[in-house]
Amino acid sequence: MDHMQRGTLRLDAIRMVVLDEADKMLDMGFVDDMKTILWAMPEERQTLLFSATMPQSILDLVQKFQKDPQLVNVAGEQVTVPRWSRRSSR
Repeated sequence: MDHMQRGTLRLDAIRMVVLDEADKMLDMGFVDDMKTILWAMPEERQTLLFSATMPQSILDLVQKFQKDPQLVNVAGEQVTVPRWSRRSSR
């Protein structure tokens, strides 16, 4: 936001915004900062929000800043990479 205020950052060419750990940023009190940054971005962009949980505050951001949002849910029991073991490293 400092760069935005100074005019040292051009946002007009941004086509994609990725917010990882969005739930953690909200828990830490950054919701207003996140909104300020997202409002400053070009309207025609892709916005990706990654969050381990989906509290109402994340859903509120989705409604305000995403068009046709898609939810991708990964079941907790599924492992995306094989578990490492000593045998598999040989």
